[in-house]
Amino acid sequence: MIVAQIDGAVRVITLSRPDKLNALTMAMTVDLLRELRAAMADPVVKVLLLHGAGASFCAGKDKSEPGTPVFAALLQSIAETLMEGPKPVVAAVQGWVVGAGLELMLNADISVAARTARFQLPEARIGLLGTGGVSATLPAAVGLPRAKAMLMLGRELNAEQAERCGLVSERVEADEAFSSALAIAQELSQRDPTVLAQTKALLNRAAIGPVAEALARETAAHELHR
Repeated sequence: MIVAQIDGAVRVITLSRPDKLNALTMAMTVDLLRELRAAMADPVVKVLLLHGAGASFCAGKDKSEPGTPVFAALLQSIAETLMEGPKPVVAAVQGWVVGAGLELMLNADISVAARTARFQLPEARIGLLGTGGVSATLPAAVGLPRAKAMLMLGRELNAEQAERCGLVSERVEADEAFSSALAIAQELSQRDPTVLAQTKALLNRAAIGPVAEALARETAAHELHR
C-alpha cells in the first residue's frame, strides 16, 4: 500500500506495508510510480519525501512474488521519475534498507538515516542483477571500489558505515529520521524551484551521467541474464 499526504508544499509518500517490512509487491510498485508521477506534475508540490511505515524503510522486493520483466521495468521507471524529475526528493530511512529499497533511496537527492538503519544489496548473492540505476548511483555515492564490493559481495552496512562512506547524507537518532527529513524537505520547499531543478540536473549529470543511458544498460543486462 502506498499512502500520499501533503504537508504544505511537501508531498509525503509512504510505503505502508509494515508487517512485511514494506517489501514491494507489483501492486505497490504500480501505485508508487503513479504517486511519484502525480507529485512531480502537481504545481502545489515543491518537494517529495519518501518514507517507510513501521520499523523499516523497505526490505526490497516481496519474495513471494516472482520476478518479472514488468516488475523490473517499473523499478526503472520509478528511478527515471525520481532522478529526472525537477523536484528535490528527500528519503527518510530506518531499519532494513535492502535491495530495491536501497536502490530507491539512492534515487533520492538527500537521504536521512536513523541509527537503526541497515543497508544491503544482496542481488548478486542470489543470482540477480541490480535495478533502479544502482550501477550508476552507487559508485557516484560511495566510489567505484566500495560499490563493487557492495554489489558483488552483498555485505551489510550499518548507519554509521553508510554515513562515513557517503551512502547517506546524514545519520540521526533512531526516532528522528522522519522529522529530520521533513524539516529538510520543508526548507527546500522555500528555495527557488528553478535553481533547485537546475542544480539537481547538473549534479546528476556530472556524477551519474545520462540517467536514461544507465537505466538502458541495466535493462539490456537483465534481458541477457534471463
